[in-house]
Amino acid sequence: LVGPDPDRLPLSGGGSGSVDEMRHAIGAQATSFGLLRMTFGTGPTAKTKFIYVHASNIDDEDAMAWSMKERAQAMANAPLMERAIHGFKQTQVKVEITRSDECSVEFILEKLVKVSFHDASFLTVEKYKEALEEFRAAHPVNHEEVTKEEEAVKLLEDLAPAPEAVEPEPEQQQNKEEPEVAVSKVRKKIRIFKPGELVIVWSENTQKWHDDGEIAETLDEAACHNGIDLNPGSMKVIYNNGMRFKWIDPAHAAKFLRMSTRPRPPPVKFGDLSKETHSIFSEWHVRYFELSKGFLMWWKTSADAEHGKAATHIIPLLGLSLRVDGTQFSFWTFSTKGTMFAINAPSINEANEWARRMIDHARYAAQMKEYLESTAKDSSQLSPGHNHQHEEETME
Repeated sequence: LVGPDPDRLPLSGGGSGSVDEMRHAIGAQATSFGLLRMTFGTGPTAKTKFIYVHASNIDDEDAMAWSMKERAQAMANAPLMERAIHGFKQTQVKVEITRSDECSVEFILEKLVKVSFHDASFLTVEKYKEALEEFRAAHPVNHEEVTKEEEAVKLLEDLAPAPEAVEPEPEQQQNKEEPEVAVSKVRKKIRIFKPGELVIVWSENTQKWHDDGEIAETLDEAACHNGIDLNPGSMKVIYNNGMRFKWIDPAHAAKFLRMSTRPRPPPVKFGDLSKETHSIFSEWHVRYFELSKGFLMWWKTSADAEHGKAATHIIPLLGLSLRVDGTQFSFWTFSTKGTMFAINAPSINEANEWARRMIDHARYAAQMKEYLESTAKDSSQLSPGHNHQHEEETME
């Protein structure tokens, strides 16, 4: 699939996957045009059909925010796009898609059979699946790699951090049965974590361990925060993708905190950049971007991020492919399924800096994938109150 520019043919998505996989590229442009090859059956009797596809997500309830003007401009270019696509291959049928769920084998077959009625008995879902299996058997490495990419993305997709400007909310303390511990009564050795250290934290609210905690503050003396009296050595932990925090008394640290061996993320980078979109011609729109913990996210404005609005896009940078050309850089990842994004920075130096930081975060995403795979089998053995770590600092 390509965007509505008959000269540049900007990529929306492509590859050798199934019809269902093409669905992910719909909505990347105001409207997309493309060429679909479908084979039915196997061996010498197999039949191949070429379909011209005109696709958008205009009728989806959760469609991307393309304006009616942008869609109208793209539609005005439809005759030129059809001519450009037919320059590659003549097609048997034209299929118009206006909802993501219409991008299915059944929907396309319904249109194809109407113009290829003499092959109707052969143009079935079963014959299509036979051909797809034969193709995958002949290309086992490619299919295996796609499956691994999808599984890797699933490991990371729930780890997207909160916007940098959003303050975490306090966890409602539910462990009221824990006795108050006077400072003078604490005699046993206690591990005191320092600001910046990575930890695993137990949440009474979610009843599970969160391996994304970081110590934000450690008190040198007694204090009161939000009406809660805190002993010296109390630790403020931010966790749950930066959305929650809690204070841990040093006497309870062994029960609720553990040192984490996960990789440390690169520094956060944020700012305004221009993102390319396509209608009848390419247009650039300023958007607010954040590069954080292996994800690239963007919003319409920085105010949207500050107010906690959902990001327009959240892209894990696992499997990053990146190209830099002057002030512009373009990229795609495992999760974009062939869709390429083009970004323009204010200067060449800034473009290069964003590119370097994206590479750092892509490397971190790969390290996190390996870490999550290695720790998944051990996570079920975790329970609060059994901490076998060595104790480094003493509170008396």
